[in-house]
Amino acid sequence: MKKIFVYIWCLISCGFYGCDSILEMEPKNGVTFDHFFRNESDLDVLLRQTEADMRMLFAGVSYQEHMGIKTDRVYNASDLEKIRNLNPNYLTARFSQQQWRKHYNVLSLTDLFFDNYTKVKDISVKRLNFYKGQNYFIRAVCYFTLARTWGDAVITKGSTYIEPYAKSSALAVLDTAIAAAKEAFQLLPSYERLRDINNKKLISKQYGSKGSAAGLLAHLYAWKGAIFNDDAALQQAVEWADRLIEPQYKEEVGTYELAKNAEEVCTKVMGRNSSEGIFEIEVNYTDVSFYGNFFPGSFFISYPVMRNSGAGDIVSRCYGLKRSTVNDMYEMADQRRTAYFYEIDIPNQNPIDLAYLYKWREPMYESVGEEIHFDGMDCNRMMLRLADVYLLRAECAAKLGHDAQAIADLNTIRGLRGATAFPNGPKDQAGDLLWSIFLEREKELLYEGHRYYDAVRNGYYGVNGKHKGVLSAAFDHLSEEEIKNGALYLPVPEGAFKNNDRMIQNTYWMSKIK
Repeated sequence: MKKIFVYIWCLISCGFYGCDSILEMEPKNGVTFDHFFRNESDLDVLLRQTEADMRMLFAGVSYQEHMGIKTDRVYNASDLEKIRNLNPNYLTARFSQQQWRKHYNVLSLTDLFFDNYTKVKDISVKRLNFYKGQNYFIRAVCYFTLARTWGDAVITKGSTYIEPYAKSSALAVLDTAIAAAKEAFQLLPSYERLRDINNKKLISKQYGSKGSAAGLLAHLYAWKGAIFNDDAALQQAVEWADRLIEPQYKEEVGTYELAKNAEEVCTKVMGRNSSEGIFEIEVNYTDVSFYGNFFPGSFFISYPVMRNSGAGDIVSRCYGLKRSTVNDMYEMADQRRTAYFYEIDIPNQNPIDLAYLYKWREPMYESVGEEIHFDGMDCNRMMLRLADVYLLRAECAAKLGHDAQAIADLNTIRGLRGATAFPNGPKDQAGDLLWSIFLEREKELLYEGHRYYDAVRNGYYGVNGKHKGVLSAAFDHLSEEEIKNGALYLPVPEGAFKNNDRMIQNTYWMSKIK
């Protein structure tokens, strides 16, 4: 079975990325797609490979996530400085461009599924809906990531399509993701009811469920509403968030619970499959051995989490946040100040008084002879959790003028963390509820990968942006024309132009390519 699948994967890879012609390849040993799609076990093999490839898709921190990281320093990492400062030579260079190949590897597998699943015999409607729902969910995740990262992107046309692709508009890509996520919501059960091929409960929250599809739809509509000035989409974002928050939906969508305090965020939620987690990328020891820095916070972690490090070793980490910055972000009574950061009230434990990130606490080690090496963190990559949904609903409600609902959601999170209720917090500004919500997301979801997208949704960039200094100075200097031409997206990678005269670069980056 494994050899058959490897062959199929080689076929679809060449079909999208280009040998001279997929039609010139001859099946080895008579293997064709018809020989593969016979029973549920074949669909299960394909799904497992698709899930594995999606894990690889989120195996590292994206350029935009780096752009959004809140930090006081970038140490000995010129590439990261170039990324964060929109350096055109680095971001457009062939050797350093962020690639979209992994996204289309995953989408090719979902196309293969949808083109062939009807060939499978002797499978119940319930089990077939499970596989269809998983593939729709994965498709939605990929297109949402493409829409936020590159804006205009390719929408695939099936596993047998071999003609050159043109890009579709960012709105079309986003709507494709929304349509897929809605299909996933209709087809999938709640997380509690997920079962594998052997009727055993699926524990991993990487698998799609009604809850994760609803959370994804809340983010999809929030992005659409913000980027395309669409109030109807913002209202949809609120309504999809309702399904995860309001009690009347629990029987259908499943039960998710906010962490009771900041310490629980660190010890349970940032681990694996907690009751607050909605969508997580599953990471195991083998994965970590290949990519130790798979979420933004990993670039800060040092002593005492790395048990073979000393207090002064933190100065060699790529990023660093000063104690003074932490104390400016969080009130003294805010539990996150002392839970997310180790011994934050003890000064000068290192030469430049950096704070020790303690939000993630479970490291992995590998023995090499008599030496013990730190490999990375023993946790999943958190993509979506309930606190995120509360604060996203608050943001969208505020944009719609529903301040009472927005304030209630904001204060739900503040109340659980011991922070002062709005509007009496130290950084609350009269008439700027959205800014308070943004800062709350920054504090609660610190280093989970949301900050760049939060800044973009709220317009905290450009010469006419309301708040300066959220991102690097390069973003504050962007003109309205540059933003319109695609400066907030990444350049289309060079490989997409190979043997494809229909592909075009986005306008902003076209002007930067030398």
